[in-house]
Amino acid sequence: MNRIIILLILVLIHSNISAQKVIIDVKDQALSEVLIDLRDTYDFQLSFNNNLLSQYSVSVNKSFQSKDRAIEFLLRKFPLNYQKSNEVYLIFPEEKIVQHRVFGQILDKESLEPLPFSHLTINDLPMATDEHGNFSFTSHIDSTFRILASHLGYFIHDTLINEGPNQNILLTAASTDLPEIIVTDKIVQTFIRMGNQSGNLKLNHKIAGFLPTNNDNSVFELLRLQPGILAAGEQKDDLIIWGSYEGESQVLFDNITLWGLKNFYDDIGAVNPLVVKNIEVLKGGFDARYGDRVGGIVHITGKNGSKLKPTLNLTLNNITASGSYEQPIGKRSSVLVAFRQTYYNLFKDEQIKYGTSNISLQGQTNQNTDTPSFLDLNVAPDYKFHDLNFKFSTNWENGDNFSVSLMGGEDRYSYDITTESFTNAKKHKFEGNDQFGGSINYGKVWNNGNTSSISLSRSELKTRTSDVVSISRIRTDEEFFRRDDKSRNKIMEHRATLKNTFVFAEDQNFETGINYINNEVDLKEDSLDINILHIKSKADRLGYYFQNNLNVSNGISIKAGFLANYPIKLKKLYWEPRISLSLQLTESIAVNGAWGLYKQFITKSSVLSANGSYRYIWVGADEKEIPVLESVHHVMGASYHKNGFTLSLEGYYKKTDGHTRYYKFRNEGNISTGQSKSSGLDVFAKKDIGNHTLWVSYSLSKTTEKFDYFNNIEYRRALHDQRHEIKTAGLLALKPFYISANYIYGSGFPIYSQRQEVVAEPDYTRLDAAIIYKFAPKKIKCELGVLFHNILDTNNITYESYERIPLNQINSISIYTETVPTSVRLYFKISI
Repeated sequence: MNRIIILLILVLIHSNISAQKVIIDVKDQALSEVLIDLRDTYDFQLSFNNNLLSQYSVSVNKSFQSKDRAIEFLLRKFPLNYQKSNEVYLIFPEEKIVQHRVFGQILDKESLEPLPFSHLTINDLPMATDEHGNFSFTSHIDSTFRILASHLGYFIHDTLINEGPNQNILLTAASTDLPEIIVTDKIVQTFIRMGNQSGNLKLNHKIAGFLPTNNDNSVFELLRLQPGILAAGEQKDDLIIWGSYEGESQVLFDNITLWGLKNFYDDIGAVNPLVVKNIEVLKGGFDARYGDRVGGIVHITGKNGSKLKPTLNLTLNNITASGSYEQPIGKRSSVLVAFRQTYYNLFKDEQIKYGTSNISLQGQTNQNTDTPSFLDLNVAPDYKFHDLNFKFSTNWENGDNFSVSLMGGEDRYSYDITTESFTNAKKHKFEGNDQFGGSINYGKVWNNGNTSSISLSRSELKTRTSDVVSISRIRTDEEFFRRDDKSRNKIMEHRATLKNTFVFAEDQNFETGINYINNEVDLKEDSLDINILHIKSKADRLGYYFQNNLNVSNGISIKAGFLANYPIKLKKLYWEPRISLSLQLTESIAVNGAWGLYKQFITKSSVLSANGSYRYIWVGADEKEIPVLESVHHVMGASYHKNGFTLSLEGYYKKTDGHTRYYKFRNEGNISTGQSKSSGLDVFAKKDIGNHTLWVSYSLSKTTEKFDYFNNIEYRRALHDQRHEIKTAGLLALKPFYISANYIYGSGFPIYSQRQEVVAEPDYTRLDAAIIYKFAPKKIKCELGVLFHNILDTNNITYESYERIPLNQINSISIYTETVPTSVRLYFKISI
């Protein structure tokens, strides 16, 4: 009896299990018929469109553990979906989402040069092109796109285009040299654009040629005329942006890091203006794509060269000869070569003024120590400079592009000073810089409109200095003091970067990338031919960034992301979160804000010598003696644009930890770490009246610092702290004549005594002007210009630290190099 009961139970279990299985064995049978058989055999409850499902045929020989799995398997290859409601399977067509996509490139109509970081509004949604001028946009609603494209110095282009790839948009330059072409029905974006991104501004270098900036240094002269970038003091080696220290801001040219911006007397800068296409400045609060600096970023994009016709530019002034040549290769490639060469000694036969304090040349004490007096010394500096640029670029029909950019430059600067009082003091100073760099860049436009780019770059700066001081008695000519200091500093960088942009939706895209950076620093210092210092460091790091760009309705744009760096030597991961917000309140009014954490793994440490002068050396962070620089940026701003008038307000607060300073105490070298605080407000106003432009900017700023070696723990003013700076500029376009002027006022930097007390804070003022005449005989474009530097002949002091020259064992003379003296520069430019 028990056996019979067990047998009945097993049969019952087997029958239940068999009832749960669904077996389908069909070949080339309509899906609708298969479902009807399932309904009749396994009691399926179904609801579907018989005509729709009869279009699909299936072949299946398989068993399924449940009804759900059977239905999912049958529908998996077809655009069908189902929903189960009260044991009834509702089968319906899958909703097909149609994506309409448009992508292409913004180009210069005359030369077909890509226009990087151009502004676009597509179907009322704002966006910007990448560094190659590429854009991509996706819509689920309409296959026709309204595009409003603009770039500084070009007429705004408003057009309707249909979906599809390679939709190139050609913009017409506003600074045309042909007076017979008059455009009266289009708006033009000129000179400067204060974007709705915190701390960001774009500069039109084409228009910069009309300003009273020397044509061999218009790039950095134009930069220093902008709010938040220090102009007073005319520093020669670096840009000071929003209170950043030397070495904390980065200048990139075609993805090549520029280490030295030598610019003696504002005549020559590190970048040849003839090869510059676009300048973008990120003063602070920038997004996750940029890193490795706690200050600002200046991104300069070089010209690709004309692909339409050979172009020759030659410029000759009373100091330098420069030129460029652009040669098309086929229809899609070009080569650009440019050079600059000094042919006349900048300082020859000129007596350079120097400021002195503590003691006069006749050995009498200077009673007025608040403002250094300027005296003529027997100084004849010698200066030589030359550089060369080369670039090859090509692009394909699908939008891909490739370029190779090379640059190299050398400068040599030296002078001798001789003083005769109760002793003979002689000083010889020499500095030589060699900068080389190159980059390979490839951009890919995928079929779905996403873009990728890869960049490989190498840059190097070698600096050699020599400083010899000797003091002897007048009567016996016996030398009783001598100092002979020499240094050799080399910094090199290898960088590889992969960037990607993914268009996720109409109002959203992702940006992501990886990079590898290698820096090597080598510093040797000798004194009287004895090696006193040799620092050799290497910093390798891997980086990854991710950023989500979201355009919400009602003009709200949000960028949120992070940058992660892993220094291989430190074996530690460093996170740098970033977020920014912009809000377009009306067509004319916008507000923005940003917050971010920034880290820097190589730093330019200051060196405080025993005589109180400063100099700077590159070193790598080791988290022992040299910490990783860390800064937090808080930025807020607002802007107003209407009828050619622009008003912008921008406030910031930065706190930076990890500054290092070498100093001597009781004849022993020490390393001190410090912190700094920077805060300020930039006010910018610009008005375009027809073809004329006028702008004024005001910067209110404060930078304080605290180092371990201070006698007290209080913050004190940094060497580059300046409370007020006002800069104005104007351009009158009276074709064919162009008249311009700019004026700079700075309230001055603190000058510290050997006791670290502020003894002076002299103001800085400078007025420049220019008159340019343009003419075009036989279709050859020509310019003739006269540039007037420092018209008021004000005796300003450079930001670079002054030097003290000992006259004997007790007294010394402090030397302050004078800034640009009153001078006139003539130039002639021809373009064929």
